[in-house]
Amino acid sequence: MILIRPAAAVLAACLAIAPNGVAADPVPSPSVIAPDGRTIAAARDKVLPVVVSILTVREDFKQGEPVLTVSSGSGTVVTPEGHVATNAHVTQKGRSFRVVFADGRELPARLVGTDTLSDLAVLQVQPPAPETFAYARFADTLDLAPGDTVLAMGAPWGLSNSMSAGVVNNPRRLLVSLFDDEADYEDRLGADEPTGRYYAWIQHDAAIAPGNSGGPLVDLSGRIVGVNTRGMIFGGDLAFAIPGPDAGDIVRALVERGEIKRSHLGFRLRSLKGTGEEEGVLVNSVERGSAAEKAGLRAGDRIVSVDGVAVNALQPVDVPALQRRIAELPIGADVRLGIAQKGTRRELRLTTRAQPEDRGEERAFAPFGASLAELTAAMGRRRNLEGERGLLVTGLRPGGPAAIARPALEAGDLLVKVDGKPVPDLAALEAVAGEPPPEGRPLVLEYRRGPERRIALLVPKHGDQVRVPLPELDKAWSGVEVQPITSSLARELGLPGPGFRITRVYPGSPLGEAGAKIGDLLTAIDGVSLRAANETSDLPFHQRVRDLAVGQEVTVQATRGGQALALKVSLRAAPANTASLRTLALTRLRAQTRELGFFDRAARDLPASQQGVMVDGVEAGGPAGLAHLQRGDIIVRLGEQPVQDLGSLRTALDAALESGNGRVIPVQVLRGAETRILYLERYWLTETP
Repeated sequence: MILIRPAAAVLAACLAIAPNGVAADPVPSPSVIAPDGRTIAAARDKVLPVVVSILTVREDFKQGEPVLTVSSGSGTVVTPEGHVATNAHVTQKGRSFRVVFADGRELPARLVGTDTLSDLAVLQVQPPAPETFAYARFADTLDLAPGDTVLAMGAPWGLSNSMSAGVVNNPRRLLVSLFDDEADYEDRLGADEPTGRYYAWIQHDAAIAPGNSGGPLVDLSGRIVGVNTRGMIFGGDLAFAIPGPDAGDIVRALVERGEIKRSHLGFRLRSLKGTGEEEGVLVNSVERGSAAEKAGLRAGDRIVSVDGVAVNALQPVDVPALQRRIAELPIGADVRLGIAQKGTRRELRLTTRAQPEDRGEERAFAPFGASLAELTAAMGRRRNLEGERGLLVTGLRPGGPAAIARPALEAGDLLVKVDGKPVPDLAALEAVAGEPPPEGRPLVLEYRRGPERRIALLVPKHGDQVRVPLPELDKAWSGVEVQPITSSLARELGLPGPGFRITRVYPGSPLGEAGAKIGDLLTAIDGVSLRAANETSDLPFHQRVRDLAVGQEVTVQATRGGQALALKVSLRAAPANTASLRTLALTRLRAQTRELGFFDRAARDLPASQQGVMVDGVEAGGPAGLAHLQRGDIIVRLGEQPVQDLGSLRTALDAALESGNGRVIPVQVLRGAETRILYLERYWLTETP
């Protein structure tokens, strides 16, 4: 049986080298350390000070649009140069990173490398001046046993410097239940990005929560024995960590080379569980056209040796170590596989090739209003698109160019050519369609939809999107809000009859200038009675007014305190409503803004002279969101310049960026009854797309 690592009974070496260049002293095995308060505190003090929170601005794609959000995870400083080990899913789709230390210091970080197959990544903090960092060490051998005390450290829910204690439940666990088909294990762990292929997990019950991902699992010697990765919502405190020795190997390789190169032979394995066989490992599937298929390997064969060394995988938990052994063969090496099938033995010779990418880069292409992913060979096989190269449409912006192309594109289409030029990757698409076409002519797209090859015409759109609404005909406006009063309600209230009771009078409104007040009951216009259909809808009153002409002189009959009134009113055009105002989607701020309208000022009791720009929407992970701008804020100043309208907002942002003064750009906003000052960080403005 192939084990992940040979067990070590007494001593464990450490991955890292001490700062003086001497290997760290051996530490006692955790099995001989008593889990009392003093030993727990000693282990805590070795690691917790170098556990960090990671703030990731990630770019996801929804309906073809890039959406920036903020997520958090945990990590551990593992070198004096400030390398931080964490999970790949913490950095996944990350566009910018910040690392927060235990003392509250916050530093930017760069992504050194990521390995999705092991779900590990390495960041390196970028201090303003060179410095040497304290760091923790990985265990070099996996010597955990059920019942050993372990400490989970990290930032659950973004709360830094947290620690929980528990015990190891099982040091070698595969997430395959008694009811699962182990052949589907990898695909269940990640669509298009399988993970956990090369190790079994450490199962423990130290409490973890979202935000703990990437944080260390520590034994009582203060070694990193695991990297916490997964938790279970159901089933109590079930948590799973990548074994520390495996994680240490991957992290060290990422620090040294920035990537993990593995070999690939073109087949998948499963254990012998349920087969009745007791020798070797089962070939579960073989890729069509692979070297393995050409060499004669078939699904159902058993591999009993690799380069003359016997292999066994009786249970699912035995398979990852064998897959890792094959993956660590040199790329381009000749490999001898001993094969058993129906009582016969044979030997196959294969040449390894580089492990292909499981998933290609995904990006939103604004001129098309679509998100697209580069199709890898693995993605092509899963979609019956073998041999094809192109860009897979993963989402469409409603009403965007791709959604209204002739005919419209759909998610799942494979874009292969634009204006007759192949687009095998995103760089090729940028080269072909990154600039506006002459005279705004449409582009001819060629794409695959299932087995069909289709064409479409698409007119791209470039730059910040300004929406100018279509002009509307002026409509008469009285300038009040009303509450419907039915006949029965009027009787109960002791009012003289039905009508519409004024609940608000807008400043400078026609009825206001005619002397109307809150509480007046409007009963007729030019002698025609006003009757409420029910006690909830004020539409009959407003529709009656809109049916009149702008500038028309009318007499509105009303009662006030039992006295009849006749209000002479000159109707005016209604102010523009929200839907009639111009909007501007600012790419650099990742915010949606619009003109400030009459009803915005009225809702906040602002003077008619108040200028500014309304914030209509903010992406949480964009520069505006990170500055804590909110929907409903009114921007009145940005940097050194006042903001009166959409044009001046864009001008003020350009000027602030060009000035380069200071680390932040102040933004003054009106929020509720307050005037607030917020700060845009130049770092986020330059690092986020």
